[in-house]
Amino acid sequence: MNPIVFKNMPTFVKKEMEIIMGVLKPYMKKFSKYRIFAIPLMVFPIMNLFLLLLSGGWYLDAIPTLAIYALMGAIGIALFKESKHVQKEMESISTERMIERINRSELLNDFTKKEYINTIKMQPKLGFQAFLQFLTEEHERKQRIHE
Repeated sequence: MNPIVFKNMPTFVKKEMEIIMGVLKPYMKKFSKYRIFAIPLMVFPIMNLFLLLLSGGWYLDAIPTLAIYALMGAIGIALFKESKHVQKEMESISTERMIERINRSELLNDFTKKEYINTIKMQPKLGFQAFLQFLTEEHERKQRIHE
């Protein structure tokens, strides 16, 4: 878990985020490796091909060099696209985990749970905020029950 992002969050939220981050950790490693290798493999050949174009180095003896740059660029683009697929997979897994957590709650009624789940499904960009609202509401109800 990134301590900077979750620094000011309450402990009950940090606990749930640690669980989700624990599941996403292998995917995050894969995503970062793909991106780290993809960007240089795309940028370096494009820059060199551009420089070759400007210098007029498009002769028959430059074909192996051009082929190597093209192969490097293709590998970079493929890794970048794969990183996008991993990112989508991470988003779907985190959404599934949030929905599972909401369904396990015994403190909220079914109508409220369905509202949170619908918000997460219909507006994935606001899913994290809805999950935080759910955790806060659940925590407040726990506090009222224990008082």
